[in-house]
Amino acid sequence: MKILVPTDLSENADVALEFAKGLVMKTGGEIMLLFSYYAVYDFAAQATQIIHQIEKDAKKYLKKAIKEKNTEGLKMDYLIVQGTVSTAINTAAREMKSDLIVMGTQGASGIKKVLLGSNTADVIKETKTPVLAIPNSARFDRLKDITVAVELKKEDPKAIEKLIELTSPLGLPYEVLHIDKGGNFDTEISFKGFKSHLTETFPHLHFDYFNQKDENFNKGLEKFLNDHPDTLLVMFSKSRSFFEQLFSKSHTVETAYHTHVPLMVIKS
Repeated sequence: MKILVPTDLSENADVALEFAKGLVMKTGGEIMLLFSYYAVYDFAAQATQIIHQIEKDAKKYLKKAIKEKNTEGLKMDYLIVQGTVSTAINTAAREMKSDLIVMGTQGASGIKKVLLGSNTADVIKETKTPVLAIPNSARFDRLKDITVAVELKKEDPKAIEKLIELTSPLGLPYEVLHIDKGGNFDTEISFKGFKSHLTETFPHLHFDYFNQKDENFNKGLEKFLNDHPDTLLVMFSKSRSFFEQLFSKSHTVETAYHTHVPLMVIKS
């Protein structure tokens, strides 16, 4: 597995790196640390000097970070590029054919607050590469299961296969969650069909199923995550409208995500 870990040389980025290391130790592969910068200067003559100093400092830190944090002897390298954060990450992920981007959410005040309008949100919206967003309080060794939240609106089989490819090496049980807003009979049939698909396609894996009834998606998710604080939450992104619904100011997303679980987003 090729994992791209953007870093702003902060503590939160270090937490994301620890998650990436945990994944590579389970799956094999390599980690690429990415530092991007956007140089602001008043005169063109200053450009070379400023860029040289930024890259010199970043190179020094990244080399030190790899030496100190890679005690496991994992395959790890670094890349320094000039450009805006989201553009640099998306370009690097595409050119390197990364399997996963692992990055911090830069805070501990709820996923809505730290993602909406942030670098992490921009990357999630723009990249085709799966993104794993790590809250500052999360720890890889605390994970007990993987929660897969589904909408039951023609889930993409390729996205599900990507989910299994990325997470099955962790050896954790799966919990498939659907927030049922109205007890619709068609929804029950769809959920049963989805169960059958997973059982037939992945007979070697263990899935538990939860059809939680709640008229509000975010409140239903909040209740579930409160009971499962050590889970890795996975969601599929189908379109921008999905994110508009997820991060809408009219929903209590900040409260729903107050448990600060890691969030993996897979494009379908």
